[in-house]
Formats: sequence, structure tokens, C-alpha cells
Amino acid sequence: MKKALIVIPTYNEKETIQDIVNSVLKHEGFDVLVVDDGSPDGTAGIVRNIMTEGGRVFLIERPGKLGLGTAYVEGFKWGLERGYAFFIEMDADNSHDPEALPLFIEKMEKGIGLVIGSRYLNKSISVVGWDFKRLMMSKFGNFYASSILGLLLTDLTSGYRCYSRETLKTIDLDKLHSNGYAFQVEMAYRVAAAGLKVFEIPIIFRERESGESKMSKLIAGEAAMLPWKLRCGRLLKPAQQGMSRDMPYQMRTVAGFLLIITGLAGSLMFGWWLGTEGDIIEIIHQAKMSLPGWAWMAMKIGLSAGSAILLISLIFAAAVAVFAAGGRRAFRNNKEE
Repeated sequence: MKKALIVIPTYNEKETIQDIVNSVLKHEGFDVLVVDDGSPDGTAGIVRNIMTEGGRVFLIERPGKLGLGTAYVEGFKWGLERGYAFFIEMDADNSHDPEALPLFIEKMEKGIGLVIGSRYLNKSISVVGWDFKRLMMSKFGNFYASSILGLLLTDLTSGYRCYSRETLKTIDLDKLHSNGYAFQVEMAYRVAAAGLKVFEIPIIFRERESGESKMSKLIAGEAAMLPWKLRCGRLLKPAQQGMSRDMPYQMRTVAGFLLIITGLAGSLMFGWWLGTEGDIIEIIHQAKMSLPGWAWMAMKIGLSAGSAILLISLIFAAAVAVFAAGGRRAFRNNKEE
């Protein structure tokens, strides 16, 4: 088997890092690179102790909390310089089961560019320990990003995945600037945009039992904006060489943005008309003559805003449908032959 490198970013993971590294080392052909962001809890020290035992564990120590995306990029570059064939992203909190590692490599050896471990494959949910709110946020986030990008993968934000060496050499790692879940979305998109095959396998995700989640409002905001940024970027700048049938994708992008722009303008105009000249306002006005001036103004504003929000929602849904059109066919072409 060709050598694979497991890249594990860490920040305050002293309670789990020993277990996860030991579990990975039970599988032959896998080395571990821990990229630690200056964990104040001594995570790096634990890794240094493990390094002396077998020569399959390595460590990059960074001066501070620089982010998940940059940690992976630095780890990928380190592995590329040393000739690894496959690169696997993995969390340090025992959320990802090392027993799935051989399955990733089995698929990669069939010429796949990226294999994603999906929590939602085949319309199922393989998540342990999440409450309903967290699950719905994850499901909506994946639907939102995949629809806008026209990728219809089931789990774009999954952090358990494997890239081939050729894939990472094709993508310009220096142009990646996203972090957190946005990094996972961007990487999947760039692999597909380069015309490389993407495949999903089912995994079981378990919520961390110790430590703290790295999710923040900043990370969530970045993930919300990134799909639009990528879609616009592909429209304004030609996609990478080798992307097949890019013109239909670009046409759907233009149509989608035109829908949004005209929808916003039309909704605002309709809302203003409804609040000033529409017959419905006259009917309400005749029935509510006794209302004080401030209450009447509040009613008009509320009606205008409500109608505008309804129309904007409908237009947004239509735009997403346009963006995603054809995505399922393109996605199938990126699956295993």
C-alpha cells in the first residue's frame, strides 16, 4: 500500500490526542502529523513523547491559534515534500473512527481525487451525541452550500476525508484562505472545479466527549459567505483548466444572480406600493380609523416588510434552484466509474 499521512490539527486536545494517535498507528501504512497551534494545555508535549516510540508520528508546532485551514495547508505541504501518496484529514477529539481508514484508501486507489466521509449518505443520519438544533444547523449548512455551488454532495463540511497527492498538487494551496467548515467546503469545490473525481463513503460521527468545540460566530459567518464568493469568483475568473461543460454552469450563475437582483428590487417596490397605494391598505384603513397615528404607521411598515420578506424568500429559493440545476448530473460524473 502507498503511504498515507494523517494530518491532525490540535488546540488543547491533551485528553484525547494519545488515544487517537495510538488508534491510527494500529493500521499499517499510515503516519501521523500533528499540527499544534501552541496549545497551552501541553498537547504538543504529549505528541513529542509519542514521537520517540516508533518514528511514525511527527509534529509541527505553531506559535499560536492560526486556524484549521492554515493548519491543514501546512500539513499538506509538509507531506508533499516527503512523498506521501494520500492525505487524510482527521479530528483529534475521537469524533472520527480510525477503523474507517482502510476504506478511504481502498477508494482512493481506484483513481478518486477526494473521498469524503459523509454523515448523511443515502438519506440517513449517522451522528451520535448531537441535539436537534446542532443537527439541523449542519444539515441546512450542507444543503445551503451544496445548492449554491451546484455540487449536491451530502456532507461538504465533513472533516474526515482523503485527498490524493495529485489532487493537492493540482490545487493551488497558497490561494486557500478559508478556515473552519468553510475550508472543507472550499476544498471540495476546488477539487470538483478541477475536474477531479469526488466520492463519498458512510461514516459514523461521534460528538467529542471532552474539550470544547471550535465553532464560533466568525467561523459560521465565513461559511455562510464562502459559497457566494466561490460562485462569483468562478464567474469573474475562468475556472481551472480541465473543467468540463463550464459554460452551462456560468449561465446558471448569471441567471441566479439576475433572479436575486430583480427579486430584491421587485420585492421592495411591491412592498412600498402595498404600503402606500394598494387597495388592501385602503380596506384596512377604513376598518381601523380609530387607530392612533403611530399604530397606523407601524401597521403599514409591518405589512410592507412582511410582503417584501415573503417575496425575497421565494426569489432566493428560485435562485438556489437555478444554481443547483445540472449539479446532480455533474456530481454523478465525478463519482466512481
